[in-house]
Amino acid sequence: MPTDTNNHEPVMTGARQTMSTWSKRIESYDAIPVIYRSALDPQLANTANFPHIVLIPPLDKFLRKTNQKLICDSPDAIQILERSGSQVVKKCYPYQGITMLEHGSILLRSWISVYGPTSEGGLDSSTFDFNTVMSERHFSIFINKARPAPASVDESEFKAEQEKFKYLASPNFKFMNYGRHSLIIGQKVRQTLLQPEIRGVSYKLFGWTFYRTLALASLTVLTGQELIFIQDDDRGVKKGAKHGGVWQYIPLRAIASTSLQETSEDLLTLTVALTSGHTLNKIFESSNKDELELLREQLGK
Repeated sequence: MPTDTNNHEPVMTGARQTMSTWSKRIESYDAIPVIYRSALDPQLANTANFPHIVLIPPLDKFLRKTNQKLICDSPDAIQILERSGSQVVKKCYPYQGITMLEHGSILLRSWISVYGPTSEGGLDSSTFDFNTVMSERHFSIFINKARPAPASVDESEFKAEQEKFKYLASPNFKFMNYGRHSLIIGQKVRQTLLQPEIRGVSYKLFGWTFYRTLALASLTVLTGQELIFIQDDDRGVKKGAKHGGVWQYIPLRAIASTSLQETSEDLLTLTVALTSGHTLNKIFESSNKDELELLREQLGK
């Protein structure tokens, strides 16, 4: 490692600085930082089946400074421990009670947000950010346990369900792939709805018309178990193209109600209220009204 000639302290290279933001798998009780041990089950030290635990370093970037976190997969819940100075704040969300799981991946930034009741009985939400490099390796287990596959599984039927997104190849190839990858084997697709980006006139000046984005491009997917919203994100713009996206997975059991309202002459707002008290508002063009009414009818709300 290079040394700073002025103060003789090691200087981290760019590669090492990047690696310092990567999450780390904890594989033994002794490897758990001492500050977290009292908040975890003390029997972990003697268990033969050590749980999946991930340590996320603090991120100190512009507009997204985070604290160090420890994420632990217990048999029935996801435990999120956040370090704040010399204190640790712990929240535990039973997998079967989660009302929405959001997974975002925008270039090198990824995050998971969990919504729903905690083991203590309150309704809450928690988010943990991490470097995308370790996304699949360290965090897929938490997503998979929050979205369990149906009991009946057939590989050929699953491929047929994925083919239902093929019609999107021409209008939006990226969302076709996002839709396919959002499915869990065993799920049945009941409805899909692509909404291209919606733009409106912001102002006119010297014969020029300037526009603003009213709603980012999105894909709505209804399966037999979930309502899935997939959306672009302005933070992923690179060389004129939007990279990455945001996935919101909502179990049908967690939907308390839905409503559809006209917000302007050409726009509609679909409101989805969750049993956890959280609300989502999604904007669509009025030309999609029939599809949205069908969606609400299938949700039975």
